[in-house]
Amino acid sequence: MKSATTFLLVFLLLPTVLLAQFEQVIQGPGYASAVYVDLQGGTSSAVSHTSWDIAFNVGGRSSGILVNEGVASSQANPLLQVELYAGSATDFSTADTNQVVQRLYNGEGSWDDGGFNAIADPGNPFDLGWGTYSPATQTVFGSCVFFVATRDGAYHKVFVESLAGGVYTFIHGPLGGSTSDTVSIDKADFVGKTLAYFSFDDGVLDLEPDNWDLLFTRYVTPLPDGEGNILDYTVTGVLQNKDVSVAKLSGVDPETAVAPADEAAFSDSLATIGYDWKSFDLSTFQWSVPDDLVYFVQTPDSLYRMQFIDFEGSSTGVSTFRLSTEQTTATTTLPVGIDQSRIYPNPAPDQVTLEVSARQPAEDLRLEVIDPAGRTLTASRVRALNTGLNQIDVPLTDLPAGHYFVRLSGSTGVLTHHLIKQ
Repeated sequence: MKSATTFLLVFLLLPTVLLAQFEQVIQGPGYASAVYVDLQGGTSSAVSHTSWDIAFNVGGRSSGILVNEGVASSQANPLLQVELYAGSATDFSTADTNQVVQRLYNGEGSWDDGGFNAIADPGNPFDLGWGTYSPATQTVFGSCVFFVATRDGAYHKVFVESLAGGVYTFIHGPLGGSTSDTVSIDKADFVGKTLAYFSFDDGVLDLEPDNWDLLFTRYVTPLPDGEGNILDYTVTGVLQNKDVSVAKLSGVDPETAVAPADEAAFSDSLATIGYDWKSFDLSTFQWSVPDDLVYFVQTPDSLYRMQFIDFEGSSTGVSTFRLSTEQTTATTTLPVGIDQSRIYPNPAPDQVTLEVSARQPAEDLRLEVIDPAGRTLTASRVRALNTGLNQIDVPLTDLPAGHYFVRLSGSTGVLTHHLIKQ
C-alpha cells in the first residue's frame, strides 16, 4: 500500500488511481455464507448458503433458473448440498427418481445459464431447457420434470409450467406424496434485482441487497482431476452481477497497470474473477495469492482497480483485497516537494529528457520505463535530485515503437509521465 507521501502524476486524459484502500470480505468459518459486495457504497451483505434452494432470473427478458450450489466447507464430514437432476418425465403426478437422467449444474456464462437451462438444445433458440418459447404467445411453456434433492436428503419434484407476462409459475411437491403446491414469482416484485429466491421450507424470498457488484460465494466448476478426467468441484470464488464487466491482467504490476482501452478486454462472464486468484500450496498447507495479478471491474457507475492481497481459507473465510477507483482527468497533480515536471521530446525517437524542478533535495531514486500492462522494462538508479532544476536522460533505444510510462520514485513521491516512442 502506498504511503501518505506517495503520489501519482499522469498527464492528459490518462487513468489515475484514487485512494487505494484495503477491503475485507468475511464468509465465515467454512465459507458458511455468500457475501454481496457493493463497491461504490463500500458495503457487504451476507446470506447463509442454507437460505434458499433454487432461484429465478428476474431480468426483463431473462428465463434462467438456477440451483443453489453453495455449501459450507467441512474437513470432517462432507456436507450435503442441494442437487438438481433432469428427468425424462413430462407428467408431474407420476414422475419419480426412476426417471432421473443426469445431474445438472449452473453454467458460468450469465445469470441465464442456470442448471434448469443446462439441457437446452444449443441449435434451437426457442429451447430454454426447462421449457420452450412460443413466439406466437410470447410464453415459455414447461417441457419436463426436474428433481431437487435438498440438504435434508429429501427429493422434490419441480415442474415449471410457464413464464408468461413476466410471471414464473411452477409446481413442486415431495416424491410419492399426494400433495403439491403451485407457486408464482412475478418479476415486477423484484425490480432492480437479479434473482428471486425460493426455499422449499420458506417459500419465495428476496435475499439480495438493493445494490451489489460482486458475489463472494461457493459454486461448482469443472476441473481436471490430474488423471485425464474432468470432475465437478465446489470452489470458493467471486461472481459478478449483471451489467458488471471485468478485465483480468496477469504478469503485471498491479499498481501501475493501465486499464485496457479496448472494450473487448472486458468480459461479462460470471466467473471472470472466479476462484483461481488464489492457490493452495500442498507443501506448506497455506494459501497464496500472486502479486502480479489485477482486475479492472467496470460497473454502471465507475471503474475499479482490484488486487487480491490475502486469502485465509476455510478457518475464517476472509478475503482481503486492495480497491481503488479509476477516473479520467486532464489535470496534473504534483507530488510534495516537486514544483514542476515535464518530459521531452514526446513523441521521442531514441531518448527523452525528464525534467524535474525539486523544492528539496532527494537521494537514491528509482527510474523505470513501464509498458501499458505495468511491466517494468528498464530500471536504473538516480543518485540524487538537487534543489531546483534537474534533467535526467532516459534511453529508449531498445524499445519498439508504442506507448510507455516513465516513472521516477523516491522520498519525494512518485512521478509518472506518459511517453510515446516513435
